[in-house]
Amino acid sequence: MVKRLVLDEKLDTAAADKLRDAIVSAETDDIVADGAGVAVLGALCLELLMSARVLWTQNGKSFVLENPSEPLVENLVRFGVTPDHFEGSVA
Repeated sequence: MVKRLVLDEKLDTAAADKLRDAIVSAETDDIVADGAGVAVLGALCLELLMSARVLWTQNGKSFVLENPSEPLVENLVRFGVTPDHFEGSVA
């Protein structure tokens, strides 16, 4: 099963608990995270996204970032990450 997550506009420290809960609730599913509306990405939410990607991959699941907004891409690059880190396929 594929779980679609629409990422919030502001993925800052205040949004981290909500993001974590959304990711954990999909622990048995492949995840497609839609980043089209993201304007701000903080370090804590980036850490959650990257950790989820690693865990999902280790468990044979997909964690894909779809439609990253320009501000999201810029924030990723600022942290030394590219959207390619989240590429993959969803079954």
